Amino acid sequence: YSMARRSQCSSAGDNPLDPNYLPPHYREEYRLAIDALIEEDLEGYYQFLQNADVVDFLSSPEIHYIQSSVQVPEQSSHPERLFLETGVDGSSDTYWPIHSDLDAPGLDLGWPQLHHFIGVPTEVTTLVNPPEPDMPSIKEQARRLIKNAQQVIAIVMDMFTDVDMFADILNAAKRNVAVYIILDKQNAHHFVNMVSNCRVNLQSIQFLRVRTVSGITYHCRSGKSFKGQMMDRFLLTDCRAVLSGNYR
Repeated sequence: YSMARRSQCSSAGDNPLDPNYLPPHYREEYRLAIDALIEEDLEGYYQFLQNADVVDFLSSPEIHYIQSSVQVPEQSSHPERLFLETGVDGSSDTYWPIHSDLDAPGLDLGWPQLHHFIGVPTEVTTLVNPPEPDMPSIKEQARRLIKNAQQVIAIVMDMFTDVDMFADILNAAKRNVAVYIILDKQNAHHFVNMVSNCRVNLQSIQFLRVRTVSGITYHCRSGKSFKGQMMDRFLLTDCRAVLSGNYR
């Protein structure tokens, strides 16, 4: 739901005659339609699509997510200052610019030295769920990577509720393996509930770091906004093996 950036214009510059040219996937009508959804609900959204002759580009889950995630701006006691700090063109890409006042935390538990594996072939294996005969399941492979890690484990997940994998991570941390976990902020409470149910105090785990991140924030001209989600899922161990995907 982010607005136009240079990377969204095309993959081959601005020359439509280039064989690799792709039409821009950002359209101003999309931004206006999302604004209409937030400001005028579904009726305003569909009315705008009809008037602008634009196809319904949002799925039902996306519409529900936007409607349930909208945040109203806090009332300012100095409206004139608020006006001066905002953009003048009303664009959702420049309105209410975001500037974080906190730096991303460093890798204080350490990170392995990267070596160039010249001549070492890269192996790619595809796992499916349920697993094929004589092949490990996705969860089994993930747990095996965690168990065999010697230096670092880095995990990025939109939702982390697997108690078995969590136990493996705690065991790795007890072996002094640095464990970094990044979770989607809106789903982090599920992880917190799991940790509480397991009666674990994260503050007492010396070699474990957990932080949350949000997706890009979309800002309407009215000041209302909603945050996107981090939907990645991957596991990296010792800077040698990466597992990406999901299982149920």
